[in-house]
Amino acid sequence: MFEHTLSILPEPVRIQYDTLIAPLNRNIKHNVQEGGIQTRPSQGNGLWCQFLLPSVLCMYFLLEEVTLLYKISTFLSLGLLSYCSLFILFLSLSSLVVKEPVYGGCLASSLMSTLLIYGVLNQNLLFSFLVSSATVLSFVWLLRYSLIKLPKTFTIGESMIANQSVTLFIVISLVNCMLKSPERDEDTFFIYAIVFTVFMAVGLMIVALYSLNDILQNMRSLIQIIATGATLVLITLHFIIGVDFVNKIVKFIFFTGYRKQILTFWLLLVGLSISALSIRTKLAIKATTVTRKTFHVLASLVFLSGILFDIQLMLLAAGIGLGAIIFVEALRKCKIEPVTSALQAAFLTYSDEKDCGTFAMTPLYLYVGLACPLLLVPSYSDDHKLELLSGVLSIGIGDTAASWFGSRFGFNKWSDSNRTLEGTAFNILSQIGTVYTLIIFELINPKNALARTTFVATVTSLVEAQTDQVDNLVLPLVSIAAFQITRFVL
Repeated sequence: MFEHTLSILPEPVRIQYDTLIAPLNRNIKHNVQEGGIQTRPSQGNGLWCQFLLPSVLCMYFLLEEVTLLYKISTFLSLGLLSYCSLFILFLSLSSLVVKEPVYGGCLASSLMSTLLIYGVLNQNLLFSFLVSSATVLSFVWLLRYSLIKLPKTFTIGESMIANQSVTLFIVISLVNCMLKSPERDEDTFFIYAIVFTVFMAVGLMIVALYSLNDILQNMRSLIQIIATGATLVLITLHFIIGVDFVNKIVKFIFFTGYRKQILTFWLLLVGLSISALSIRTKLAIKATTVTRKTFHVLASLVFLSGILFDIQLMLLAAGIGLGAIIFVEALRKCKIEPVTSALQAAFLTYSDEKDCGTFAMTPLYLYVGLACPLLLVPSYSDDHKLELLSGVLSIGIGDTAASWFGSRFGFNKWSDSNRTLEGTAFNILSQIGTVYTLIIFELINPKNALARTTFVATVTSLVEAQTDQVDNLVLPLVSIAAFQITRFVL
């Protein structure tokens, strides 16, 4: 990102970049190549990505009245950020920090989180240390595994932000089970109980799939595994929610508010997506970038309608949908015919140049990018609607509009980039126009909405135009952070 924008930076900043950042990047690239580590091909390492998630969490910690769990996750993220900085320093010196089980810096990073949780939140010292240590060590293992075992899947920065997210999500989920917080809302607990149960079942089903030998890799085994996973979900929910859990779930989904209508709309969009996917796969016509953005629009309509009209239903659907996407990707890689071949054919049709690694990360990033504000934004009030729509605005609308308009009417390209100035301008206008339309129809009414959106759209559009990291992963977090900044200036 920074390499592309040097020409527009003030001279003192360029000097600092040439003195500090550029040599660091070069050393890391050299050590990565020398160590035989295959990162996703890109011009930059994306080292700036490590700051995104901790920055968002810290800003909300300072600006909002957040729950104890949110405060713990914020301090844990600072420990992970500390390790990421040390990891980059070590990697600039040698590739051994990735290739060998070197845990230098783990203790210092764990102690940072421990002291913050113990000193600021007044939690038990042993609990603080155990949670912090488990978080850092898990992150270190995942970071090494993703860079070594999943070649060409991540850049350094993408691996950091992805593993920060996974580690914090798992640890906070476990902490939530251990702590009986008086702040816990029953509806939220009900949703999380279902989502975590589904995740647990999906994880066990994936383990079972990859444990099958060649003889058992068939449809019969797949059906048995799915049936066993569904049974596990039912049994677990019986103990967590109660004997009448089926009635509660049916009532929650179908007989509250306008949820039947919302679900019908979502099913229609899913049907359109599957139909488009199937038709193009059968024709074996490689999808263009603009064609792929069609799925951005369809997915954005799901999240836009859910966030505006029923955010609790959206939260439940987003969790279950994420589990389904992960399971489908596992099926694509597990060699069970004819499922694997069909999914691989669809992948080859719709994959882009960034999907050159072990797994199809771009569609997963799209889904997570649209859904992540539901977890990161601590309040679902009307004043936070813009933050909740960060993913929809930045990648669902802005990025899609930039791709479409730039490919058709763009002639003036940014230096060292295939993005066009016209596409960037339309990116900004499309986000502003979307928010203006929502205001006209009285669907949102936050303070200074248009001014805030103009600032945020400009920031995210410039990042989209310049960065070579995956847009779906970084733009939603950049958008949330920019919306937070507008609280101080607007």
